[in-house]
Amino acid sequence: MSPERIRARHSSDHSGKKQGSFEIALPVRLVFSAVLVIISALFQLPVWLRTVLLVVSVVSSGYDVFLAAVDEIADKRYFSTELVIVFAAVLSFVIGFPTEAAIMVILYQLSKIVFRYTKNKSIDSARALLSYQDNDIQGRVEEIISDGHPGEMRLQRTIETSATFVLRLLIVFALIYAIALPLLTGISFRVSIHRALMILLASSPVSVAISFPIIVITGLCFAARNGVVFSSVGAMEKACDLNVALFDKDGVFSDEAPHLIGLQSDVLDKKTFLHFLAHATYYSDQPFAKAISDYYDQEYRLDLVSDFKDIPGYGVSVSIGGAPVVLASKVYYDEQGIEVPERGFPEGIPYYLTVADRYVGRVVISAEIDQDAVGLVEDMQMAGIPRNILITEDGKEQSQSVAESLHFTEVVGECDMDRKLRLISDISQDEQNCTTFIYANGIEGHSAADLDIRISRKGKYADVIVLPDYYLNIPHSFGTCRRVKELFAENAIFIFVVKAILIFLSIIGYSNLWFVVFIDTVAALATILNAIRVTMPSLLQGKSER
Repeated sequence: MSPERIRARHSSDHSGKKQGSFEIALPVRLVFSAVLVIISALFQLPVWLRTVLLVVSVVSSGYDVFLAAVDEIADKRYFSTELVIVFAAVLSFVIGFPTEAAIMVILYQLSKIVFRYTKNKSIDSARALLSYQDNDIQGRVEEIISDGHPGEMRLQRTIETSATFVLRLLIVFALIYAIALPLLTGISFRVSIHRALMILLASSPVSVAISFPIIVITGLCFAARNGVVFSSVGAMEKACDLNVALFDKDGVFSDEAPHLIGLQSDVLDKKTFLHFLAHATYYSDQPFAKAISDYYDQEYRLDLVSDFKDIPGYGVSVSIGGAPVVLASKVYYDEQGIEVPERGFPEGIPYYLTVADRYVGRVVISAEIDQDAVGLVEDMQMAGIPRNILITEDGKEQSQSVAESLHFTEVVGECDMDRKLRLISDISQDEQNCTTFIYANGIEGHSAADLDIRISRKGKYADVIVLPDYYLNIPHSFGTCRRVKELFAENAIFIFVVKAILIFLSIIGYSNLWFVVFIDTVAALATILNAIRVTMPSLLQGKSER
Protein backbone atom coordinates (compact mmCIF):
# COMPACT_ATOMS: atom_id res chain seq x y z
CA MET A 1 0.00 0.00 0.00
CA SER A 2 1.42 3.40 -1.00
CA PRO A 3 2.03 6.15 1.57
CA GLU A 4 -0.73 8.16 -0.11
CA ARG A 5 -3.14 5.28 0.39
CA ILE A 6 -2.10 4.90 4.03
CA ARG A 7 -2.91 8.57 4.63
CA ALA A 8 -6.17 8.33 2.67
CA ARG A 9 -7.25 5.47 4.87
CA HIS A 10 -6.57 7.51 8.00
CA SER A 11 -8.42 10.58 6.75
CA SER A 12 -11.35 8.54 5.50
CA ASP A 13 -12.12 7.65 9.09
CA HIS A 14 -13.63 11.14 9.49
CA SER A 15 -16.54 10.95 7.07
CA GLY A 16 -19.69 12.48 8.48
CA LYS A 17 -22.82 10.32 8.35
CA LYS A 18 -20.92 7.27 7.24
CA GLN A 19 -18.76 7.50 10.36
CA GLY A 20 -21.83 7.87 12.58
CA SER A 21 -23.50 4.78 11.19
CA PHE A 22 -20.19 2.91 11.46
CA GLU A 23 -19.85 3.72 15.15
CA ILE A 24 -23.40 2.56 15.89
CA ALA A 25 -23.70 -0.54 13.69
CA LEU A 26 -20.24 -2.05 13.87
CA PRO A 27 -20.17 -2.80 17.64
CA VAL A 28 -23.54 -4.58 17.32
CA ARG A 29 -22.19 -6.66 14.46
CA LEU A 30 -19.03 -7.50 16.38
CA VAL A 31 -21.00 -8.65 19.44
CA PHE A 32 -23.18 -10.85 17.24
CA SER A 33 -20.11 -12.28 15.48
CA ALA A 34 -18.35 -12.94 18.77
CA VAL A 35 -21.40 -14.82 20.11
CA LEU A 36 -21.34 -17.07 17.03
CA VAL A 37 -17.64 -17.81 17.53
CA ILE A 38 -18.24 -18.65 21.21
CA ILE A 39 -21.11 -20.99 20.32
CA SER A 40 -19.01 -22.76 17.71
CA ALA A 41 -16.19 -23.23 20.22
CA LEU A 42 -18.19 -24.27 23.32
CA PHE A 43 -20.68 -26.67 21.83
CA GLN A 44 -20.10 -29.97 20.07
CA LEU A 45 -21.57 -29.17 16.66
CA PRO A 46 -21.37 -30.90 13.33
CA VAL A 47 -18.48 -29.66 11.23
CA TRP A 48 -20.80 -28.20 8.59
CA LEU A 49 -22.83 -26.26 11.20
CA ARG A 50 -19.73 -24.99 12.92
CA THR A 51 -18.36 -23.84 9.56
CA VAL A 52 -21.63 -22.09 8.73
CA LEU A 53 -21.62 -20.25 12.07
CA LEU A 54 -18.04 -19.07 11.51
CA VAL A 55 -18.79 -17.97 7.94
CA VAL A 56 -21.80 -15.99 9.15
CA SER A 57 -19.59 -14.51 11.88
CA VAL A 58 -16.97 -13.36 9.36
CA VAL A 59 -19.59 -11.97 6.97
CA SER A 60 -21.37 -10.13 9.79
CA SER A 61 -18.25 -8.55 11.26
CA GLY A 62 -16.29 -7.95 8.08
CA TYR A 63 -18.49 -7.62 5.03
CA ASP A 64 -17.43 -3.95 4.69
CA VAL A 65 -13.79 -5.07 4.74
CA PHE A 66 -14.56 -7.44 1.87
CA LEU A 67 -16.24 -4.62 -0.08
CA ALA A 68 -13.26 -2.34 0.57
CA ALA A 69 -10.93 -5.07 -0.68
CA VAL A 70 -12.93 -5.31 -3.92
CA ASP A 71 -12.51 -1.55 -4.38
CA GLU A 72 -8.77 -1.88 -3.77
CA ILE A 73 -8.50 -4.51 -6.47
CA ALA A 74 -10.50 -2.34 -8.87
CA ASP A 75 -8.12 0.54 -8.15
CA LYS A 76 -5.10 -1.76 -8.61
CA ARG A 77 -3.96 -1.29 -5.03
CA TYR A 78 -2.84 -4.77 -4.20
CA PHE A 79 -1.01 -4.07 -0.93
CA SER A 80 -3.84 -2.64 1.18
CA THR A 81 -4.50 -3.94 4.69
CA GLU A 82 -8.12 -4.78 3.79
CA LEU A 83 -6.95 -6.99 0.96
CA VAL A 84 -4.46 -8.76 3.24
CA ILE A 85 -7.19 -9.36 5.86
CA VAL A 86 -9.64 -10.75 3.29
CA PHE A 87 -6.99 -12.92 1.65
CA ALA A 88 -5.88 -14.31 5.03
CA ALA A 89 -9.49 -14.96 6.13
CA VAL A 90 -10.51 -16.80 2.96
CA LEU A 91 -7.35 -18.87 2.76
CA SER A 92 -7.61 -19.74 6.48
CA PHE A 93 -11.03 -21.27 5.88
CA VAL A 94 -9.61 -23.23 2.96
CA ILE A 95 -6.66 -24.68 4.94
CA GLY A 96 -8.73 -25.43 8.06
CA PHE A 97 -8.29 -22.48 10.46
CA PRO A 98 -11.79 -20.95 10.38
CA THR A 99 -11.94 -20.00 14.07
CA GLU A 100 -8.70 -18.01 13.82
CA ALA A 101 -10.04 -16.27 10.72
CA ALA A 102 -13.27 -15.26 12.45
CA ILE A 103 -11.48 -13.93 15.56
CA MET A 104 -8.93 -12.13 13.36
CA VAL A 105 -11.65 -10.22 11.48
CA ILE A 106 -13.43 -9.29 14.73
CA LEU A 107 -10.19 -8.01 16.27
CA TYR A 108 -9.32 -6.07 13.12
CA GLN A 109 -12.70 -4.33 13.13
CA LEU A 110 -12.47 -3.75 16.86
CA SER A 111 -9.07 -2.17 16.39
CA LYS A 112 -10.60 0.34 13.97
CA ILE A 113 -13.10 1.41 16.61
CA VAL A 114 -10.39 1.69 19.26
CA PHE A 115 -8.08 3.59 16.90
CA ARG A 116 -10.79 6.05 15.97
CA TYR A 117 -11.78 6.67 19.58
CA THR A 118 -8.19 7.02 20.78
CA LYS A 119 -7.20 9.29 17.91
CA ASN A 120 -10.22 11.56 18.34
CA LYS A 121 -9.63 11.83 22.08
CA SER A 122 -5.95 12.57 21.55
CA ILE A 123 -6.71 15.25 18.97
CA ASP A 124 -9.38 16.77 21.22
CA SER A 125 -6.78 16.90 24.01
CA ALA A 126 -4.36 18.63 21.63
CA ARG A 127 -6.99 21.19 20.69
CA ALA A 128 -7.67 21.78 24.38
CA LEU A 129 -4.11 23.11 24.67
CA LEU A 130 -5.32 26.18 22.77
CA SER A 131 -7.93 27.11 25.37
CA TYR A 132 -5.47 29.70 26.70
CA GLN A 133 -5.26 31.46 23.34
CA ASP A 134 -7.78 33.79 21.70
CA ASN A 135 -10.20 32.89 18.92
CA ASP A 136 -7.88 34.25 16.23
CA ILE A 137 -5.06 31.86 17.12
CA GLN A 138 -7.45 28.96 17.66
CA GLY A 139 -8.98 29.60 14.23
CA ARG A 140 -5.58 29.81 12.55
CA VAL A 141 -4.44 26.48 14.01
CA GLU A 142 -7.80 24.85 13.33
CA GLU A 143 -7.52 25.89 9.69
CA ILE A 144 -4.15 24.14 9.49
CA ILE A 145 -5.35 20.87 11.02
CA SER A 146 -8.98 20.84 9.81
CA ASP A 147 -8.27 18.39 6.99
CA GLY A 148 -7.02 15.82 9.49
CA HIS A 149 -3.48 15.84 8.09
CA PRO A 150 -1.61 19.18 8.07
CA GLY A 151 1.23 18.20 5.77
CA GLU A 152 4.01 15.74 6.42
CA MET A 153 7.68 15.50 7.28
CA ARG A 154 10.33 14.04 5.02
CA LEU A 155 11.02 11.51 7.78
CA GLN A 156 7.37 10.48 7.70
CA ARG A 157 7.47 9.92 3.94
CA THR A 158 10.67 7.92 4.32
CA ILE A 159 9.15 5.71 7.02
CA GLU A 160 5.93 5.10 5.10
CA THR A 161 7.79 4.39 1.85
CA SER A 162 10.09 1.97 3.68
CA ALA A 163 7.10 0.23 5.24
CA THR A 164 5.54 -0.28 1.81
CA PHE A 165 8.82 -1.58 0.39
CA VAL A 166 9.27 -4.00 3.31
CA LEU A 167 5.70 -5.23 2.85
CA ARG A 168 6.38 -6.12 -0.77
CA LEU A 169 9.57 -7.94 0.16
CA LEU A 170 7.76 -9.88 2.86
CA ILE A 171 5.00 -10.87 0.44
CA VAL A 172 7.65 -12.45 -1.77
CA PHE A 173 9.31 -14.01 1.29
CA ALA A 174 5.98 -15.39 2.56
CA LEU A 175 5.24 -16.95 -0.83
CA ILE A 176 8.67 -18.58 -1.01
CA TYR A 177 8.39 -19.69 2.63
CA ALA A 178 4.97 -21.31 2.05
CA ILE A 179 6.29 -23.32 -0.88
CA ALA A 180 9.82 -24.11 0.27
CA LEU A 181 9.19 -25.12 3.89
CA PRO A 182 7.28 -28.36 3.11
CA LEU A 183 9.84 -29.24 0.44
CA LEU A 184 12.76 -28.86 2.84
CA THR A 185 11.15 -30.22 6.02
CA GLY A 186 8.40 -32.55 7.10
CA ILE A 187 6.00 -29.67 7.75
CA SER A 188 2.78 -29.77 5.73
CA PHE A 189 1.65 -27.15 3.24
CA ARG A 190 -1.30 -26.41 5.53
CA VAL A 191 1.05 -25.28 8.31
CA SER A 192 3.46 -23.41 6.00
CA ILE A 193 0.59 -21.47 4.39
CA HIS A 194 -0.80 -20.66 7.85
CA ARG A 195 2.58 -19.25 8.91
CA ALA A 196 2.93 -17.32 5.66
CA LEU A 197 -0.43 -15.65 6.28
CA MET A 198 0.76 -14.56 9.73
CA ILE A 199 3.87 -13.04 8.12
CA LEU A 200 1.65 -11.04 5.75
CA LEU A 201 -0.52 -9.78 8.62
CA ALA A 202 2.50 -8.77 10.68
CA SER A 203 3.96 -6.81 7.79
CA SER A 204 0.88 -4.61 7.29
CA PRO A 205 2.13 -0.96 7.32
CA VAL A 206 -0.96 0.75 8.75
CA SER A 207 0.12 0.63 12.40
CA VAL A 208 3.40 2.32 11.45
CA ALA A 209 1.64 5.53 10.39
CA ILE A 210 -1.34 5.55 12.74
CA SER A 211 0.26 7.89 15.29
CA PHE A 212 1.89 10.37 12.88
CA PRO A 213 -1.07 12.77 12.45
CA ILE A 214 -1.60 12.82 16.23
CA ILE A 215 2.05 13.68 16.90
CA VAL A 216 1.89 16.49 14.35
CA ILE A 217 -1.36 17.99 15.63
CA THR A 218 -0.20 17.77 19.25
CA GLY A 219 3.07 19.50 18.34
CA LEU A 220 1.30 22.26 16.40
CA CYS A 221 -1.18 22.92 19.20
CA PHE A 222 1.48 22.81 21.92
CA ALA A 223 3.62 25.37 20.06
CA ALA A 224 0.57 27.56 19.41
CA ARG A 225 -0.35 27.39 23.10
CA ASN A 226 3.02 29.06 23.72
CA GLY A 227 2.27 31.75 21.12
CA VAL A 228 4.22 30.22 18.20
CA VAL A 229 2.05 29.23 15.23
CA PHE A 230 3.70 27.10 12.52
CA SER A 231 2.06 27.25 9.11
CA SER A 232 2.71 23.59 8.31
CA VAL A 233 4.57 20.45 9.30
CA GLY A 234 7.18 21.35 6.71
CA ALA A 235 7.94 24.52 8.68
CA MET A 236 8.32 22.45 11.85
CA GLU A 237 10.76 20.13 10.10
CA LYS A 238 12.86 23.06 8.88
CA ALA A 239 12.99 24.33 12.46
CA CYS A 240 14.68 21.06 13.43
CA ASP A 241 17.60 21.70 11.06
CA LEU A 242 18.32 25.38 11.84
CA ASN A 243 21.87 26.38 12.76
CA VAL A 244 21.83 30.12 11.96
CA ALA A 245 19.34 32.71 13.23
CA LEU A 246 19.29 36.31 12.00
CA PHE A 247 17.38 38.76 14.21
CA ASP A 248 16.10 42.09 12.98
CA LYS A 249 16.50 44.39 15.99
CA ASP A 250 13.67 46.78 15.16
CA GLY A 251 10.37 45.46 16.46
CA VAL A 252 11.97 42.34 17.94
CA PHE A 253 14.23 43.72 20.66
CA SER A 254 13.22 47.36 20.43
CA ASP A 255 9.99 49.24 19.95
CA GLU A 256 8.69 48.54 16.46
CA ALA A 257 7.33 52.10 16.34
CA PRO A 258 9.87 54.33 18.19
CA HIS A 259 8.67 57.75 19.20
CA LEU A 260 10.12 61.22 19.42
CA ILE A 261 11.12 62.03 22.99
CA GLY A 262 12.89 65.36 22.55
CA LEU A 263 13.93 68.03 20.09
CA GLN A 264 15.97 71.21 20.45
CA SER A 265 17.18 73.97 18.16
CA ASP A 266 19.05 77.13 19.09
CA VAL A 267 18.68 78.51 15.57
CA LEU A 268 15.12 77.75 14.40
CA ASP A 269 11.79 77.98 16.12
CA LYS A 270 10.16 74.67 16.96
CA LYS A 271 7.67 74.76 14.06
CA THR A 272 10.30 75.51 11.42
CA PHE A 273 12.72 72.97 12.89
CA LEU A 274 10.05 70.25 12.86
CA HIS A 275 9.15 71.27 9.29
CA PHE A 276 12.74 70.57 8.21
CA LEU A 277 12.83 67.28 10.11
CA ALA A 278 9.57 66.01 8.61
CA HIS A 279 10.46 66.87 5.02
CA ALA A 280 13.99 65.48 5.38
CA THR A 281 12.66 62.08 6.51
CA TYR A 282 9.48 61.86 4.40
CA TYR A 283 10.89 59.28 1.94
CA SER A 284 12.87 57.27 4.51
CA ASP A 285 11.86 53.82 5.78
CA GLN A 286 14.17 53.98 8.79
CA PRO A 287 12.48 53.71 12.20
CA PHE A 288 13.32 57.27 13.30
CA ALA A 289 11.55 58.62 10.20
CA LYS A 290 8.25 57.13 11.29
CA ALA A 291 8.68 58.59 14.78
CA ILE A 292 9.07 62.06 13.27
CA SER A 293 6.19 61.67 10.82
CA ASP A 294 3.90 60.55 13.65
CA TYR A 295 4.77 63.74 15.54
CA TYR A 296 4.38 66.09 12.55
CA ASP A 297 0.77 67.25 11.95
CA GLN A 298 1.21 69.87 9.21
CA GLU A 299 0.88 69.75 5.43
CA TYR A 300 3.88 68.54 3.43
CA ARG A 301 5.40 70.59 0.61
CA LEU A 302 7.01 67.76 -1.31
CA ASP A 303 7.72 70.03 -4.28
CA LEU A 304 10.52 71.46 -2.12
CA VAL A 305 12.12 68.03 -1.57
CA SER A 306 14.68 66.59 -3.98
CA ASP A 307 17.85 64.47 -4.11
CA PHE A 308 16.74 62.26 -1.22
CA LYS A 309 19.22 59.63 -0.07
CA ASP A 310 19.01 57.14 2.79
CA ILE A 311 22.24 56.64 4.76
CA PRO A 312 21.61 53.24 6.42
CA GLY A 313 22.70 53.18 10.03
CA TYR A 314 23.31 56.92 10.10
CA GLY A 315 20.43 59.02 8.76
CA VAL A 316 19.33 60.78 5.56
CA SER A 317 20.47 63.51 3.19
CA VAL A 318 18.14 65.57 1.08
CA SER A 319 17.72 68.92 -0.62
CA ILE A 320 14.93 71.14 0.74
CA GLY A 321 14.22 74.28 -1.26
CA GLY A 322 17.64 73.91 -2.86
CA ALA A 323 19.52 73.78 0.46
CA PRO A 324 21.45 70.60 1.36
CA VAL A 325 20.02 69.10 4.54
CA VAL A 326 21.40 66.17 6.55
CA LEU A 327 19.85 64.44 9.54
CA ALA A 328 22.29 61.90 10.96
CA SER A 329 23.99 60.49 14.05
CA LYS A 330 27.11 62.04 15.59
CA VAL A 331 29.24 59.18 14.28
CA TYR A 332 28.37 60.21 10.71
CA TYR A 333 29.34 63.83 11.32
CA ASP A 334 32.59 62.78 13.01
CA GLU A 335 33.50 60.78 9.91
CA GLN A 336 32.67 63.79 7.72
CA GLY A 337 34.72 66.12 9.92
CA ILE A 338 31.69 68.22 10.87
CA GLU A 339 31.33 69.36 14.46
CA VAL A 340 28.00 69.03 16.24
CA PRO A 341 27.49 69.86 19.94
CA GLU A 342 27.15 66.87 22.25
CA ARG A 343 25.17 68.28 25.13
CA GLY A 344 22.88 66.48 27.55
CA PHE A 345 19.75 64.95 26.09
CA PRO A 346 17.01 62.57 27.28
CA GLU A 347 17.73 58.85 27.15
CA GLY A 348 17.49 57.70 23.56
CA ILE A 349 19.28 58.04 20.20
CA PRO A 350 20.13 61.62 19.09
CA TYR A 351 20.10 62.68 15.44
CA TYR A 352 21.57 66.03 14.41
CA LEU A 353 20.22 68.29 11.67
CA THR A 354 22.52 70.42 9.52
CA VAL A 355 21.57 72.81 6.74
CA ALA A 356 24.38 73.64 4.31
CA ASP A 357 26.80 71.96 6.77
CA ARG A 358 25.66 74.21 9.61
CA TYR A 359 24.27 72.64 12.75
CA VAL A 360 20.73 73.79 13.51
CA GLY A 361 19.41 71.35 16.12
CA ARG A 362 18.89 67.81 17.26
CA VAL A 363 16.06 65.33 17.75
CA VAL A 364 16.08 62.36 20.15
CA ILE A 365 14.31 59.10 19.26
CA SER A 366 13.36 56.43 21.79
CA ALA A 367 15.58 53.35 21.85
CA GLU A 368 14.14 51.09 24.49
CA ILE A 369 15.56 47.55 24.47
CA ASP A 370 13.51 44.78 26.00
CA GLN A 371 15.62 43.67 28.95
CA ASP A 372 13.67 40.41 29.16
CA ALA A 373 15.42 39.37 25.94
CA VAL A 374 18.89 39.33 27.48
CA GLY A 375 18.91 35.51 27.76
CA LEU A 376 17.38 34.81 24.35
CA VAL A 377 20.68 34.17 22.55
CA GLU A 378 21.71 31.64 25.20
CA ASP A 379 18.29 29.94 24.89
CA MET A 380 18.72 29.76 21.12
CA GLN A 381 22.11 28.11 21.53
CA MET A 382 20.68 25.62 24.01
CA ALA A 383 17.92 24.89 21.46
CA GLY A 384 20.59 23.81 18.96
CA ILE A 385 21.24 27.05 17.03
CA PRO A 386 24.88 28.01 17.67
CA ARG A 387 25.11 31.07 15.42
CA ASN A 388 22.90 34.07 16.17
CA ILE A 389 23.33 37.36 14.28
CA LEU A 390 21.81 40.74 15.11
CA ILE A 391 21.11 42.96 12.11
CA THR A 392 20.09 46.56 12.59
CA GLU A 393 19.91 49.96 10.93
CA ASP A 394 21.86 51.56 13.78
CA GLY A 395 25.39 52.86 13.33
CA LYS A 396 28.43 50.84 14.30
CA GLU A 397 28.77 52.06 17.87
CA GLN A 398 25.05 51.83 18.67
CA SER A 399 24.81 48.39 17.00
CA GLN A 400 27.76 47.06 18.98
CA SER A 401 26.36 48.45 22.23
CA VAL A 402 22.96 46.81 21.67
CA ALA A 403 24.57 43.51 20.63
CA GLU A 404 26.68 43.40 23.78
CA SER A 405 23.68 44.15 26.00
CA LEU A 406 21.77 41.26 24.38
CA HIS A 407 24.82 38.91 24.37
CA PHE A 408 25.11 38.66 20.58
CA THR A 409 28.61 37.82 19.38
CA GLU A 410 27.81 38.80 15.78
CA VAL A 411 26.17 42.03 14.69
CA VAL A 412 25.80 43.77 11.34
CA GLY A 413 24.82 47.44 11.54
CA GLU A 414 24.02 50.18 9.05
CA CYS A 415 21.57 47.92 7.25
CA ASP A 416 18.48 49.10 5.45
CA MET A 417 15.97 46.40 4.53
CA ASP A 418 17.56 45.75 1.13
CA ARG A 419 20.94 45.15 2.71
CA LYS A 420 19.37 42.94 5.38
CA LEU A 421 17.78 40.78 2.68
CA ARG A 422 21.06 40.57 0.75
CA LEU A 423 22.87 39.50 3.91
CA ILE A 424 20.27 36.78 4.55
CA SER A 425 20.62 35.60 0.95
CA ASP A 426 24.41 35.45 1.16
CA ILE A 427 24.38 33.43 4.39
CA SER A 428 21.61 31.13 3.15
CA GLN A 429 23.52 30.28 -0.04
CA ASP A 430 26.02 28.30 2.01
CA GLU A 431 24.75 24.72 1.82
CA GLN A 432 25.95 24.06 5.36
CA ASN A 433 23.68 26.78 6.73
CA CYS A 434 20.01 26.36 7.52
CA THR A 435 18.82 29.86 8.34
CA THR A 436 15.87 31.58 9.94
CA PHE A 437 15.05 35.28 9.70
CA ILE A 438 13.21 36.60 12.76
CA TYR A 439 11.60 39.98 12.13
CA ALA A 440 8.59 42.10 13.01
CA ASN A 441 7.95 44.15 9.88
CA GLY A 442 9.51 45.55 6.75
CA ILE A 443 8.96 42.89 4.07
CA GLU A 444 5.89 41.64 2.26
CA GLY A 445 7.15 38.38 0.88
CA HIS A 446 9.53 35.58 1.84
CA SER A 447 13.21 36.21 2.42
CA ALA A 448 15.93 33.86 1.21
CA ALA A 449 16.04 32.23 4.65
CA ASP A 450 14.88 28.65 5.02
CA LEU A 451 12.37 29.73 7.68
CA ASP A 452 10.79 33.15 8.07
CA ILE A 453 9.51 33.91 11.57
CA ARG A 454 7.44 37.05 11.98
CA ILE A 455 6.68 38.50 15.38
CA SER A 456 3.19 39.78 14.71
CA ARG A 457 -0.41 38.64 14.72
CA LYS A 458 -0.39 38.70 10.93
CA GLY A 459 1.98 37.37 8.32
CA LYS A 460 0.80 36.13 4.95
CA TYR A 461 4.21 34.98 3.76
CA ALA A 462 5.85 33.97 7.04
CA ASP A 463 6.39 30.30 7.86
CA VAL A 464 5.84 30.99 11.55
CA ILE A 465 3.77 33.64 13.31
CA VAL A 466 4.80 34.53 16.87
CA LEU A 467 2.57 36.64 19.07
CA PRO A 468 4.56 39.72 20.22
CA ASP A 469 4.21 38.83 23.91
CA TYR A 470 5.54 35.30 23.29
CA TYR A 471 8.70 35.83 21.23
CA LEU A 472 10.88 34.53 24.07
CA ASN A 473 9.23 31.13 23.48
CA ILE A 474 10.80 30.77 20.03
CA PRO A 475 13.68 28.53 21.29
CA HIS A 476 11.15 26.40 23.19
CA SER A 477 9.14 25.93 19.99
CA PHE A 478 12.24 24.59 18.22
CA GLY A 479 12.52 22.01 21.00
CA THR A 480 8.89 21.05 20.34
CA CYS A 481 9.66 20.54 16.65
CA ARG A 482 12.62 18.33 17.44
CA ARG A 483 10.48 16.37 19.88
CA VAL A 484 7.90 15.78 17.14
CA LYS A 485 10.58 14.43 14.84
CA GLU A 486 12.04 12.26 17.60
CA LEU A 487 8.63 10.74 18.34
CA PHE A 488 8.20 9.89 14.67
CA ALA A 489 11.43 7.92 14.80
CA GLU A 490 10.68 6.37 18.22
CA ASN A 491 7.25 5.12 17.15
CA ALA A 492 8.49 3.80 13.83
CA ILE A 493 11.36 1.90 15.46
CA PHE A 494 9.05 0.49 18.13
CA ILE A 495 6.50 -0.72 15.56
CA PHE A 496 9.18 -2.23 13.32
CA VAL A 497 10.70 -4.09 16.28
CA VAL A 498 7.27 -5.45 17.30
CA LYS A 499 6.60 -6.53 13.73
CA ALA A 500 10.00 -8.19 13.49
CA ILE A 501 9.25 -10.17 16.65
CA LEU A 502 5.82 -11.17 15.31
CA ILE A 503 7.33 -12.27 12.01
CA PHE A 504 9.96 -14.33 13.83
CA LEU A 505 7.29 -15.99 16.00
CA SER A 506 5.23 -16.67 12.88
CA ILE A 507 8.17 -18.28 11.11
CA ILE A 508 8.87 -20.67 13.99
CA GLY A 509 5.17 -21.37 14.57
CA TYR A 510 4.64 -19.73 17.97
CA SER A 511 1.77 -17.48 16.93
CA ASN A 512 -1.58 -17.46 15.18
CA LEU A 513 -3.63 -15.07 13.01
CA TRP A 514 -5.64 -13.30 15.69
CA PHE A 515 -2.62 -12.98 18.00
CA VAL A 516 -0.71 -11.11 15.28
CA VAL A 517 -3.59 -8.67 14.79
CA PHE A 518 -4.03 -8.24 18.54
CA ILE A 519 -0.35 -7.47 19.25
CA ASP A 520 -0.11 -5.15 16.24
CA THR A 521 -3.15 -3.25 17.54
CA VAL A 522 -1.72 -2.96 21.04
CA ALA A 523 1.56 -1.68 19.62
CA ALA A 524 -0.25 0.91 17.50
CA LEU A 525 -2.20 2.11 20.55
CA ALA A 526 1.10 2.45 22.42
CA THR A 527 2.42 4.76 19.69
CA ILE A 528 -0.74 6.89 19.90
CA LEU A 529 -0.32 7.25 23.66
CA ASN A 530 3.37 8.03 23.14
CA ALA A 531 2.38 10.96 20.93
CA ILE A 532 1.27 13.03 23.93
CA ARG A 533 4.86 13.07 25.19
CA VAL A 534 5.37 16.09 22.95
CA THR A 535 3.95 18.12 25.84
CA MET A 536 5.78 16.41 28.70
CA PRO A 537 8.30 18.26 30.92
CA SER A 538 11.05 15.97 29.60
CA LEU A 539 11.03 18.20 26.52
CA LEU A 540 12.42 21.08 28.58
CA GLN A 541 15.08 18.84 30.05
CA GLY A 542 16.04 17.66 26.57
CA LYS A 543 16.29 21.26 25.41
CA SER A 544 18.62 22.21 28.22
CA GLU A 545 20.94 19.34 27.41
CA ARG A 546 21.50 20.44 23.83
